[in-house]
Amino acid sequence: MTEKVRPKATSYEYGPGYQLAQLSKYRNRHNNHWGIKIELARDLVARYVRPRLREKPNSDIVVVDLGCSIGTFAIEFAKLGYRCYGVDFDPAALKIARQLSAEENVSVEFVQADVADWKRECPPVDIAICSDIFEHLHDDELGALLQSVRKQLSQAGSLVFHTFPTQYDYLFFSRSYVRWPLLLVKDLPADTFERVARAYASVIDVWLLLAKGHTYHDSLKSAVHCNPLTKERLTDLLERAGYEVLCIETAQLYPFKDAVQKQFLKHPISYRNLYGVAVPKAYGSV
Repeated sequence: MTEKVRPKATSYEYGPGYQLAQLSKYRNRHNNHWGIKIELARDLVARYVRPRLREKPNSDIVVVDLGCSIGTFAIEFAKLGYRCYGVDFDPAALKIARQLSAEENVSVEFVQADVADWKRECPPVDIAICSDIFEHLHDDELGALLQSVRKQLSQAGSLVFHTFPTQYDYLFFSRSYVRWPLLLVKDLPADTFERVARAYASVIDVWLLLAKGHTYHDSLKSAVHCNPLTKERLTDLLERAGYEVLCIETAQLYPFKDAVQKQFLKHPISYRNLYGVAVPKAYGSV
């Protein structure tokens, strides 16, 4: 009997139930973290991307929302007058996206494709938005996607990204007993604390190897969030894919386990959100 091959994380059809839940979150975006992420994307475009496009009118600027799900960023940027496209593998998502764009009274073209293998079906891209996509891709898939997008960007094009969670999120926001040892050293300077936290993660991996035969990272290979990243790792991936990083930051963008966030407030290694802007190296001086 032939074993059924598990599809890539980027290829899951999450289905109507999941996408309807996403639709509910979008409609309630002014009261949840979706509104914060939309505002972040707008701010990154205003600060780092729009100046590169000089006086080009919004109507001539091509925006592609990669892994668009129900079309959130394509729809939001279409409201600002941009020429928008959305790309997603899941037909259930695109059905809702098309209905939602009509409901929001904007025109967006949606394309069904796997973002890891996406080939351009629109004009040269001025703004590619990848929000909550990178964490679903293993390094090889992410590298392939980054290179594919780079080749399809216009001369002044930019990649705007957000990914969540970050690599060491589990040390702070999983089980309480995991973070207890770090509470004992939380008053250390940030750089020293980061080294201690990374060493602590290695100790956990040694224990997992002895007890279960795999590291924490190994256990994520088949998880939905298979590739939580750090600033350093993502910068390296972007540079090896041919990008110059204009901005890359970590932050706690929205409340989650507020008491824990406050305990580790001065330590960036605990921050859950990673975002920024990158441009093709060949065009870095544009």
